[in-house]
Amino acid sequence: MMRIDEILAFNERFVEQTHLPTIGHAPRKQMALVTCMDCRLVQMFEQALELERGDVLELRTAGATISEEEREDGANDLIRSLAGGIYLLGVREVAVIGHTQCGLAHANSTALIASMQALGVDPQKLIEQEELGDIQGLLRWLGAFNDVHVNVREVVNVIRRSPYLPRIPVHGLVIDIITGKLEMVDRG
Repeated sequence: MMRIDEILAFNERFVEQTHLPTIGHAPRKQMALVTCMDCRLVQMFEQALELERGDVLELRTAGATISEEEREDGANDLIRSLAGGIYLLGVREVAVIGHTQCGLAHANSTALIASMQALGVDPQKLIEQEELGDIQGLLRWLGAFNDVHVNVREVVNVIRRSPYLPRIPVHGLVIDIITGKLEMVDRG
């Protein structure tokens, strides 16, 4: 049995036993969170930031980051999603929240190559196809970084400088993956 079958079976029981209240599609707190896709963050924000369903928009990317190429381009998926949230859903404040012990902050080329090859993907072909130059270019394409605080500041600045977005408060924070404590890195 695949995991999706377990999810579908649980969902059937959930729908039979649960009646969710109807809520609007615009975030009540008029805020968007840009954060990491790390599975350890699932349900952590709701508890650590006192959030409920419908309070904020959550945009998740690997490392809560934007690749080097996307930073230069300016028109990327994150900016487009924020534009939709701002112009269509009333978002008036953004928080970029990185976290301690982020996998992209510790990504290394040896493990990346081994994993890709084990799953039948030729890293060299991807490097050539995307014109990444070398394995370090591939790591940059993935959004790898060395310091979560620096990464958060850089993403905040990309959002602030975007010609596609209005000037609204954009904050940068880092959350401790163990304790849930927030650290302000850049107050918008």
